[in-house]
Amino acid sequence: MKKVVLIQPYYENIWEALGLGFIASYLKKHYKGELELKFFQGNFDKDEDILSECFGADIVGFSCTSPAYPHALRLAKTIKQESPSTRTVFGGWHPTALPEIVEEEAVDQIVLGEGEVSFLDIVNGNTDPVVQGTKPSWDELEWPDRDLIKNKRTVDLCESMNGLRIASFQGNRVCPVNCSFCAERLVTGRFNSKTNPIRSRDPKELCDEIEYVIKDLELDYFKFVDATFDINPTYVINFCKEKIKRNITTPWECLIHASFANEEMFKWLKKSNCNQVNIGCESGSDKILKDVGKGLRIETIQKVFKWAKTYGIERRGFFLLGMPNETREDIRLTETLIDGLDPDVVGFTILCPYPGTDHYDPELHKDVNWETADEYSNDFWKTEHHSNIELKAWQAYFKTKYDLLLCERQEDSSQAGGFGDLRGEDL
Repeated sequence: MKKVVLIQPYYENIWEALGLGFIASYLKKHYKGELELKFFQGNFDKDEDILSECFGADIVGFSCTSPAYPHALRLAKTIKQESPSTRTVFGGWHPTALPEIVEEEAVDQIVLGEGEVSFLDIVNGNTDPVVQGTKPSWDELEWPDRDLIKNKRTVDLCESMNGLRIASFQGNRVCPVNCSFCAERLVTGRFNSKTNPIRSRDPKELCDEIEYVIKDLELDYFKFVDATFDINPTYVINFCKEKIKRNITTPWECLIHASFANEEMFKWLKKSNCNQVNIGCESGSDKILKDVGKGLRIETIQKVFKWAKTYGIERRGFFLLGMPNETREDIRLTETLIDGLDPDVVGFTILCPYPGTDHYDPELHKDVNWETADEYSNDFWKTEHHSNIELKAWQAYFKTKYDLLLCERQEDSSQAGGFGDLRGEDL
């Protein structure tokens, strides 16, 4: 019997551990021996409970973003002190970006990239310090093991926080764009139509999973974790048609890239009860959009927001502050754009130079405590034009302004007999 423990370390922003869910289901299908598989999540499970199961285990695998890495390393150090024969394996964005972490005494192995096949190889006996991940097709993968990753806990948490039972799904791997602030390409690879094309799930098979999970976890809303769900409008339309065909009426949302969308796509999004599209707008300055490398222009953003509004789909805009060349005038252009877009929801982040992004400097940022730094707040990022304090002040200004405007609009809608916030309603 081989005992394997999978861990999602603590990070303030929590969602289900889909990556470990995929690894677990692949392991269960392909491992030929007897296997005891455990899972823990730092947001729900106490360190002492996690450690008690890790002591004596054959392998402990950690899935690490940069903010979650410090907690993982603390756990690994304790495991190696108390149970030296237990192998510790680190995978995910942070180890892939910084493979030198394998030099830590508490880290036996790291996986670079996607982990399903490579982690099975490790469980089968591979002890190489660095194991390169492979890129399995969707036909090779099973649905994520939501029982093992205790998905019900995150769904219950969602319900307790906002009254909705929400879970997430993945439809594509590989993002076709390479935004300077994003490390998405790190794990699934930089897009190349021949050597690393986008891998999309068959809409029928995807709806099979959605249909099952909606019933099993009693969902009343779902979303996609894809960095770009509309990699091809035809794919989105085919998914919507399949969802409608099956009479899956549960409302949903997704993150889209404005440059890939067309009006026909919005017609089908509405028909399939898509409640909201989340759009990475980033800036109201074409200069800054060019620096981001998103392949996006202001008029494209405006057009997509107009389409969504026409078809009655809520629009959430994401905006980024702190690109190196961003001036006060560029930020004012962002404000002008938002005023014209009139989004239903708007969010503001400050650039965080995560390992794996174009903004990470291995010397300047080597000692950053990632446990206290993310895109929502950090105490060190500054530019030639703005200090860290100034960036935070802009963030606070925008949040206050648009939170107030959105509250006023919701009150007006309610008094006028409108729908107000329709999230979760069957439109």
